[in-house]
Amino acid sequence: MTTPGPQRYQAALREACALARLDDRDALLLHIRGNAVYHLPHSDAVVRLRSASAQPGPVREQLVAALQTASWLRRQGYPATEPLDLDQPIAVDGHLATFWRYVTVINEGIRDTTTLGKLIRCLHSLPEPDINLPPANPLGSLRADLHNSDAITPADREWLLASADELEKQYLRTQWMLGKGLIHGDAHGGNLLHAPGTVMLGDWDAVSHGPREMDLVPTSMWYRYGRPRTEWEDFCAAYDIDPGDLPGLSLLQRLRELQALAAYARNASDHAYRDELGRRVTSLRNGDKDLPWLAL
Repeated sequence: MTTPGPQRYQAALREACALARLDDRDALLLHIRGNAVYHLPHSDAVVRLRSASAQPGPVREQLVAALQTASWLRRQGYPATEPLDLDQPIAVDGHLATFWRYVTVINEGIRDTTTLGKLIRCLHSLPEPDINLPPANPLGSLRADLHNSDAITPADREWLLASADELEKQYLRTQWMLGKGLIHGDAHGGNLLHAPGTVMLGDWDAVSHGPREMDLVPTSMWYRYGRPRTEWEDFCAAYDIDPGDLPGLSLLQRLRELQALAAYARNASDHAYRDELGRRVTSLRNGDKDLPWLAL
């Protein structure tokens, strides 16, 4: 049974597939977070739809970097997901679409943070690619998404934006123990694809040049998503790092907490996303780190 997903993505999906000359019949919605991600079973492909109405230029630059970096990584023998050989991204109906080779996944749901730690350590050890990588943006599209959302009260918006401003000032003054270089930008266990004979790392949409510690942050936030602390310990052992040697980690965690609100604000027309957005904002304002967040 196929799931078409929210109506607002369906027209963009059909138009993008038509322009790419790919068959969108029986398109299956895999998930919606920063992107709406669909499997095209008759084209052996995945399409990622990203809203670009608020910041079309920066979003396009980010996606171009993602496509170029993933292609470069594959030439280096790194197990990155593969973009299709198309003229992309494709602009449709306020969205930008990118197309990727579909990966048949086995052992779905496994969060192998040991493998993730090894892959991120390998990524950080590669030479700098000859690609125009955007500078890391730890807040992503947060400000634009907060301004465009009617699911945020004026008081909450003011508090969140003031917090973002203060944390960003601290970020610009921080010295990073692991230095700067090519980073994935959204390195968490959910972006590992266990395929026959290999494990691949996907979702390169946040690839950038920035503090390598940023690729450690998602796994370090086990407490926010009800994950066991052992996942973080396994990651650190595989990466070969003592978390006590990362004084900037707590700052990056606080920035990540804010950035993680953006997709929920952007999709708040869906009641589940609106409710989770409210829970997250309340927990941040109350300083509550014991309330697990839901990953929709």
